[in-house]
Amino acid sequence: MINRFPIQALRNAEYYQFMVSTHELFEKHGVDREHLQSFYDELGELIKAVEIGLAAERNNDKIREKNEMDRYRDRLHSRLFNYVKSILYDEHDPQFDDAQAVMRILKDVGNPNNLAENAQSAMLTTLGNRLSSVSAQIEAIGATMMVERLMEANQQFIRLEVECREIIASRRLTPVPSATAVRKNLDPVYRNIIDALNGYARIPVKRERYRELIYDMNVLVARYDALLSNRRSSRRERDNSDGQTNGCEC
Repeated sequence: MINRFPIQALRNAEYYQFMVSTHELFEKHGVDREHLQSFYDELGELIKAVEIGLAAERNNDKIREKNEMDRYRDRLHSRLFNYVKSILYDEHDPQFDDAQAVMRILKDVGNPNNLAENAQSAMLTTLGNRLSSVSAQIEAIGATMMVERLMEANQQFIRLEVECREIIASRRLTPVPSATAVRKNLDPVYRNIIDALNGYARIPVKRERYRELIYDMNVLVARYDALLSNRRSSRRERDNSDGQTNGCEC
């Protein structure tokens, strides 16, 4: 008998890997293809759909990365502006004249933080080009690293924005179901195959033919069941540790 375990508890990437390995075993042993090949084929197609859904989830991560980079470059620009401004509070500071030259360019280019993303990218690129003419003054006030980090963040954002634009365009052409949604269709197909295999394995004349497949499947199931058990144990240990830390002695 092929053992059961709570596949619904697997995370999407783990679930995908488990199903890929399962399908490979079914294809390797090929038992009762005359009765089960249509199930094997359907399983394979749904696994491909899960893979596409996982790719879409990774694309969502790319969009979040782009948005975070947008916020980060805003903060870097504010940091640079406020740093230069802090020097200008003291007109007797030996860095005053250098800071004034840098601030003149910052004010002339303007504040990009409230602009649309594309306009902000263009403005920061312009700022970088303008600031290159006062690189000596920037170095004198100790702001070289700040400027370099701001320009690098802007370049990273521009690269991410191009990738995200391509992702959004592809979604409009081919809407992709999520991996979680595909799992709802794949689970019953998997269970139907397991139920059929376990049923056939009870037939004496088929028992030997099924032995190797059942062994390989149970090794696979045990590996993922152990993964879930370890995760539950780690969660209990973490909860117990938090409870002891947050407890009070009255």
